[in-house]
Amino acid sequence: MRRIRSPPRCKEELTALADGKHFDSTLAAEEERAGIRQAVELSGHRVHLLMNPALPAPGHQEFDALFRRHLSAGEAADALTGCTAEQAETVREAVALMLATAPDLCTGLLRHGRYIVAVDGPDAFDSASTREIPGAVFVAVRCMRNPERLAEALVHEFVHLRLYDLQVTRSIFASAYDTGTAPTLAPEWHRDSSVSRWPVDRALAAAHVYVHLCAWFDQRALDSGEPDVRQSAETAAFRATSLLDKVARHAQDCLGPAGRGFLRWLTEVHDRRTGRRPLTRACERTAP
Repeated sequence: MRRIRSPPRCKEELTALADGKHFDSTLAAEEERAGIRQAVELSGHRVHLLMNPALPAPGHQEFDALFRRHLSAGEAADALTGCTAEQAETVREAVALMLATAPDLCTGLLRHGRYIVAVDGPDAFDSASTREIPGAVFVAVRCMRNPERLAEALVHEFVHLRLYDLQVTRSIFASAYDTGTAPTLAPEWHRDSSVSRWPVDRALAAAHVYVHLCAWFDQRALDSGEPDVRQSAETAAFRATSLLDKVARHAQDCLGPAGRGFLRWLTEVHDRRTGRRPLTRACERTAP
């Protein structure tokens, strides 16, 4: 957080990333040479699928090391795995569903990503991303069996990628903000979790996701008429509203000028869409 607020240090870090980590280009190039490259072709952009993370090329080895360092739950818990032809087709169907459901939103989101990577294992997360591996979205194999489920996971993670990119160019947090000592918030749906309180930066990131998921599920509910999807929209709306309100209480001390403007914009967008749905206990019952 401190590094991305300091332009000189940010420039040094970006230079180091450009000089030292070429996986963004070499992963696809190595898979092209191996004759296995697959990608989702979009207008003016391409999102690659990692087809064989076990290739002996240096870029693939470094990419696996980054996953182990920043996202993995442990050697026996999860591992990168290659996409099958069937999974690659499901990815394309999921992206097509995203663009058909919310073309303006998802066209912008997809431009923040470079790779979709499959993960498998007994303790693998549903989906994840991290600023330390820019442009990459990781999705569990179990979430790649159905385009609807996969599209939801991709929307979730591409929203995170968008915020990571925003943080590179804007001072979202106050100059003295430190995630380790920041005020913490208690989401109602995490009371029984081992991590029942979140620092302000995590809460803002989650609010950003839930605002987008509310819009996503609202449109999917209109398109499908499924009651479960409508319930997911209500759940996302409740969680977005709750987190936005909680973060707003700490905005003056924890957010920078750009961050306060971002929070106002996000709240206005959510309020216009939902009409400020009441914070009812019914909205807490199911997770999206």
